[in-house]
Amino acid sequence: MPSSLSPEKETVKASTSSEAPLTLTPKVHPVIAGYLKEKAQLFELTKALGSPLNFLFPELVHENVEAFRSAFAQFGIQGKVFFAHKCNQSESIIRRLSVENAGLDISSANELRHALGSGFDGSRLEATGPKNPEFLGLCVQQGVTINLDSIAELKQVIALRKLLHAAKPTKVLLRLSGFEADHSKFLNKGSRFGIPLKDLPQAFAILDEWREDVILHGFAFHLDTVSVVERAVAIENCIQIFEDALAQDFDPRVLNIGGGYKVNYLASEDDWNAYTSALKEAVLGTRPPMTWQGNSFGLHTDKGKLRGNFNSYNYYDEQTGPKFLAELLSHRFPNLGDMTAGSILRDNMIELWIEPGRSLVDQTGITVARVNSLRTSSRGETIVCLNMKRQDISFLDQEIFVDPVVIYHEEDKEAKPGSVPVYFAGNLCLESDLIYRHLTYLPQMPQPGDLVAFINTAGYFMDFSATNSIMQPIGRKVSICERDGKYNWSLDDQYVPFWDATT
Repeated sequence: MPSSLSPEKETVKASTSSEAPLTLTPKVHPVIAGYLKEKAQLFELTKALGSPLNFLFPELVHENVEAFRSAFAQFGIQGKVFFAHKCNQSESIIRRLSVENAGLDISSANELRHALGSGFDGSRLEATGPKNPEFLGLCVQQGVTINLDSIAELKQVIALRKLLHAAKPTKVLLRLSGFEADHSKFLNKGSRFGIPLKDLPQAFAILDEWREDVILHGFAFHLDTVSVVERAVAIENCIQIFEDALAQDFDPRVLNIGGGYKVNYLASEDDWNAYTSALKEAVLGTRPPMTWQGNSFGLHTDKGKLRGNFNSYNYYDEQTGPKFLAELLSHRFPNLGDMTAGSILRDNMIELWIEPGRSLVDQTGITVARVNSLRTSSRGETIVCLNMKRQDISFLDQEIFVDPVVIYHEEDKEAKPGSVPVYFAGNLCLESDLIYRHLTYLPQMPQPGDLVAFINTAGYFMDFSATNSIMQPIGRKVSICERDGKYNWSLDDQYVPFWDATT
């Protein structure tokens, strides 16, 4: 418990504002909401294992996998879900997925080794992304389906098969890029990934020469967009490419449409609209600043008008995960008899593969940090200093617009939601090390020793950008399993998905 003589308590006071409080209340799974009430265990584990500490709830993955599989069933199509391993480095999540109806999308030799050691075999794995020779060679040896990113990779697979004396053929998907459409308006972005459509004849010629060694299992794309229209254009292009491949006596069976399935992080759309509207007003100067050093996240003013684009993920979104997939599969193609994407895949017996990352670990993890101290900035802003770094929960330095849950040693029963505006800062000696660059409005001031829980961090947040700067180790992980309202924990690397059946 923090001392009542803490100097921070005497020198730092809550700011007040005549404006209505602005909150970004997180959406919280009931299992995690229950665990956040286990204050004694939370304080004990962070004291024993350090701050920040990442908590995983691996058994909640089942709900996410089955929700995607239900979308396949809704449209009567065959499909496979491949978890994008790179979005989290948890042992327990991967081990849990090994006993689910799911595969794994791997992007490095070490991810392949991790997958094999966690219960997967090569037939349930798909290799994606840029690949070095070591990774490609292991994929050939283990019978992994290789999602080829370029013609150079195709040639490298053939060369490696010779060197390794591979006995069984290697299955490949051709990742494509540069899709075109005359009938709809869409932004055809350039990409450094994939085989341009104009180079497809060259790929077919190589595959034709090596038919007994390399099997064309299908085609793939992965677009840097959440636009249904752009994805529909890609699907339409791929359907024509399937016909071209069949005409050349290939037998492709799979279409992989990649990832990018959105997640909803907030409990209320009103929260999101109110907060983003307030940010825009602050940029216009019609309300007090609410970001650190006037950060405007891509917005600016020009002659009294708001310009630019709000550079942020949409933290409230109802068309997420399986709903977004269903929307895409319901899209109709006027050029193809007004058929839906789902019916085209079903009628042509094309198996659909998807590569969800964050949406498969939606609501399966939180990151908890200890409050080190409070202080006041040179401009009078209240700063809550945490025993963590911004990189411990950041994704490519993007801002996270979700309020954390503060676990107080002593709760003020008269506290009012959103009445205390603060900035959260990290423990690096850098001006840029702010956990959030926007104000967070809390019900009461945290004190040293209190805990701050960041919700839904398992997808890309908790360890994607983490470093061991100042020799502070990357946050450790524990797995939490709920049984009849009781929460059992283990170190993340000690989690066994079938433990209940063996004890």
